[in-house]
Amino acid sequence: MPGKTSSDITYTELAKAKISKNRNVVISACSRGGYTIAQQIRVVEDDKITSIFMKGAITVADLDLLKGLHEAIGAAIEAEEAEIAEDWDEE
Repeated sequence: MPGKTSSDITYTELAKAKISKNRNVVISACSRGGYTIAQQIRVVEDDKITSIFMKGAITVADLDLLKGLHEAIGAAIEAEEAEIAEDWDEE
């Protein structure tokens, strides 16, 4: 899939996750190196989909740092699941 271009920089989408009814988080590889994590808004009007990327994307310099972010998200999920399990046990 061809990437999106801003000036002479090209972004190639690697992954996308829905975070609300009309919003996605999109992870892309940058042609100049590294990765971006951006918020995308999708609006549907009369069967036409409009996608807009919000300003303020997060830049991740390399694959090792992207892996670190993956580990942090996993740790956050584990912490929340442990809290939910603890709350369930107290009931």
